[in-house]
Amino acid sequence: MRIIFCDDNIEILNQLQKYVQEFFKGLGGPMPDFAAYTSGDELLANETSADIAFLDVEMPGKSGIYVGARLKEKNPKIKNIIVTSYPDYLDEAMRFQVFRYLSKPIDKNRLFRNLNDAVRQYNIDTAEIPINTPNGITVLSAERIVCVELLQRKTSVYTLDGTIQSTDSIEHWRSVLTLPCFYSTYRSYIVNMRYVCEIKRDLVVLKYGGQVKEAYLARRRFSEFSGRYLAYLESIK
Repeated sequence: MRIIFCDDNIEILNQLQKYVQEFFKGLGGPMPDFAAYTSGDELLANETSADIAFLDVEMPGKSGIYVGARLKEKNPKIKNIIVTSYPDYLDEAMRFQVFRYLSKPIDKNRLFRNLNDAVRQYNIDTAEIPINTPNGITVLSAERIVCVELLQRKTSVYTLDGTIQSTDSIEHWRSVLTLPCFYSTYRSYIVNMRYVCEIKRDLVVLKYGGQVKEAYLARRRFSEFSGRYLAYLESIK
């Protein structure tokens, strides 16, 4: 993971780096790569890709919103977090699909909550799942898996790239698809909430790549699934 910071205020720049390093030390895992810049022009001249970016709005040269848009062109999965004292920029930031919006002065607890969401979404975006098939093993990113279905003792994995027959059981898939975007709506179905377009009392409708897939929803799971889906939508705003 690579995290970059950009702010013309050195004090804020140092504070952000300190807090973010503290956050990852608390996780206990490997530390990400870090890079810091004091202008958008300097950042764009040196960075080709990043996973999370903390960007000030008003800086000499290119604004943080402009820089964020250019970074997203290079990596559509980047999590741009705007850090600014000017709430008037909120609407413009949202148009460019900013992941979060933090106000100055920096509140460490709020920063940690938003960074936790960004890391969780990064893990979802980059997780790779091996699929055992009759012809071998296919590896696919988790986000490209739409649905897993058990029908007539055959397990089918519906993906953005087509349908793959899996030799593993549905129980295996429940143990593998543990990311928060996945939910077992019925004993023979697991759906990726990323592709949900409609929830009925006994059915979940998924849309992907111009296709529609329906998955059964157990009536006793309707309330729980609806709540999980709303929480999922909130987490990716």
